[in-house]
Amino acid sequence: MNSHGSRVKNALLLTAALAGAMAGMPAAVWAQAAVPEIRYAEGSGTPTTLPGGRSRNTSTDNVLAHVVESLVALRADMSVAPMLADSWTLSDDKRAYTFKLRQGVTFHDGSPMTSADVKWTYDYLNGAQSEYSCKNLYDGSKGAKVVAVETPDPATVVFRLEQPYALFLDQMASVQCPMPVLSAKSVDAEGKWAKPIGTGPYVLAEWKKEQYLLLTPYAGYKPREEAPSGMAGKKTAQANVRFVVIPDAAAQKAALMAGQVDAYNADEDNLPVKDPRWNIVTEQGLDTVNLLMQTRAPLLSDVNMRRAIALALDFPGIARALNNGQAAYNPSLVPAASAYYSEADRAGYEKNLKEVKRLLDAAGYRGEPLKLQANKRYPYLYRVAVVTQQLLGKAGIKAELDMLEWGTQVTNFREGKFQLMAFAYSARTEPALMFRDVIGDKSKTPMAQWESPEAAAILEGIEAESDPAVRKQAFDKLHALMLRDTPLLMYYNKPGYVVVSSKLQGFTGWPLRKPRFFNVTKN
Repeated sequence: MNSHGSRVKNALLLTAALAGAMAGMPAAVWAQAAVPEIRYAEGSGTPTTLPGGRSRNTSTDNVLAHVVESLVALRADMSVAPMLADSWTLSDDKRAYTFKLRQGVTFHDGSPMTSADVKWTYDYLNGAQSEYSCKNLYDGSKGAKVVAVETPDPATVVFRLEQPYALFLDQMASVQCPMPVLSAKSVDAEGKWAKPIGTGPYVLAEWKKEQYLLLTPYAGYKPREEAPSGMAGKKTAQANVRFVVIPDAAAQKAALMAGQVDAYNADEDNLPVKDPRWNIVTEQGLDTVNLLMQTRAPLLSDVNMRRAIALALDFPGIARALNNGQAAYNPSLVPAASAYYSEADRAGYEKNLKEVKRLLDAAGYRGEPLKLQANKRYPYLYRVAVVTQQLLGKAGIKAELDMLEWGTQVTNFREGKFQLMAFAYSARTEPALMFRDVIGDKSKTPMAQWESPEAAAILEGIEAESDPAVRKQAFDKLHALMLRDTPLLMYYNKPGYVVVSSKLQGFTGWPLRKPRFFNVTKN
């Protein structure tokens, strides 16, 4: 049997197993299911229920986004909004954030949330016994250094920093590494993690590892009044939500088509045909699709050669063709979905074969082959590499595909061992985080792509700057410099897809590609 046939057979077997598992559920579960139940196909089981835990994965993040909340949350444009905080102020020296808490918020056990709970959560997560993996975001090694958390009254909490840090609120609102507010009853008598008792619209009701996890609405939830946006604004639980573990992508698709699940996350290679029984929601993503160029490689150390490569490519055509028209060329490291995206970020490279010839002559190019590293684990990166190779060839630049296992390619990326590479950076919620990963000294950080003291100085200059207008100006300058230096090339921000049953109403996508089932009803 060929690989496609095997996948279809496996999908059918898994779908049948799913149906059998549901049929075998006890009567009490089906009685509970009289409440509308939304079923989401999750690619893996969550290994933990600790927010930001060492063993967390995407499934953990997806589930807990419905259960726990932080003082602040990310809107759909990645800006920061209040959530459990009613408001906040920043001291004149930019080293103290004072949060005023919302009144009337309770935990899932009915106890009121106060500033003491904010401090307890911070102390517990950053304590020696905790398996919280994000301590480096608060001890100064990677982010802000928090020197004190103070509770002057039950409705006020103050975070004091050693030095100003503009991304402190973004850190708190992170989906992967949130700083939630939890009840102390989330741990057992010995101080070990038990289960999340949070303030979110859903309660963690049942968890069968590697099978499913059930969330039920919290009747005492107090939603905010602002319009929903990202993880911010009004959130209401309209149905139970069951995260069903279905590892195989083909089986997820089959389960949706059979009506056994109501939604699954898809890519362009796992979409069903159009049908009135489901809708395909396109999400404008933050992941970047890039062509990396090793600026220390002999052929590519000359900016004329790198610019020739840029002008040989039809970036708008590539973006449209490889994404069925669902993605547009974005020449900037600032995502189009970001609140910081501006008209300046639209400036990019336009195909110009006459200029390519001049630049190649200036670089002294004599037809030497360039190795373009790619992989087939991620089909979209393979397709980008193939199209790039073809367009470069038509422009007189010889590129040879070097097909590698994904693990080998990642190692080469980290060690800077490549000439050209089709690559993707995962989502960063703030442009500075992306620029920070790209800019650097390759002698110290081989995975850095852009060696520019001028760019590094601009980035360092906004480390403590919290004014969005000033930050936007800095990002505009960085983009202009990147076009000048041409250290790497941007194709587009990769879109995402969620296939959703027509029985669901109110489901929307967003750039972080995390399913959100609050404000969603099921017919």
